[in-house]
Amino acid sequence: METYRLKNIAILILLLLNLCLALLLGYQYLQFRWNQRETVKQLESLCLGSQLSLGEDVEPLQEALPPVSLVRREETEAAIAATVLGEPAAVSSQGGGICTYTAAAGSLQFRAGGSFDGSQLSLPVADMDAFVEGFCQDFGYGDVSSQVSGGTGDITLTQYVSDVPVLDCGLTLHFDRGVLTGVTGAYASLENALMEPDEPLTCATALLRFLDYRNSAGVICSEVRSIRCVYQLQNVSSTLRLLPVWLVETDTYSFLVDCGTGLVSRR
Repeated sequence: METYRLKNIAILILLLLNLCLALLLGYQYLQFRWNQRETVKQLESLCLGSQLSLGEDVEPLQEALPPVSLVRREETEAAIAATVLGEPAAVSSQGGGICTYTAAAGSLQFRAGGSFDGSQLSLPVADMDAFVEGFCQDFGYGDVSSQVSGGTGDITLTQYVSDVPVLDCGLTLHFDRGVLTGVTGAYASLENALMEPDEPLTCATALLRFLDYRNSAGVICSEVRSIRCVYQLQNVSSTLRLLPVWLVETDTYSFLVDCGTGLVSRR
């Protein structure tokens, strides 16, 4: 009987501890939400005082993206080369992280920093729209911009990772009378990528940094129309990383706020 009572007391103590823990977590969450609301109120007040309005699409509480370390994928490079050259290509190493893929239509060079290019190519393309659409679907590019007339001109693309655009990671295809003659661009593979343990700059803080920059640099703008966290490709000593930045769109220009340093620059 005594053992039974002790078991009941132990269970009751555990239930009370779980209840206290739940109450503590609930309090911390409410405190966190209150702090967020206060931050937004302060931000709106500062913007109002500086005659800067925030558009309807601006969400100061949206989350930032984590930094990502990338690993070079030669399999993906070979697939890109096969698409651009029209057939599987022979590969050779040039040293210094440079790989060259060669086929009948020409050759492509890939570098350790993610960039690649090819000139003096000769790949006839009967349907440029279908070719570009297939390339985008296979390798995650989008934002197609075409400056082609009569089969001659450039088509530019931007790479996306998980529906997020990667700045400085685009691609330009040059056509001459329906023949692909040149390619220059960059590619970032997320396969085997690692998220880095970091605490990027919050959206509200990024807006405050931009407000300070606007006031001190004399930037002429009256509205922040949108802000979103995007990636920027960085290559340091052949180490590839995707670094998050806040892309601030105003009624005049676009700006970037670095999630790591808080530095603001005009795009």
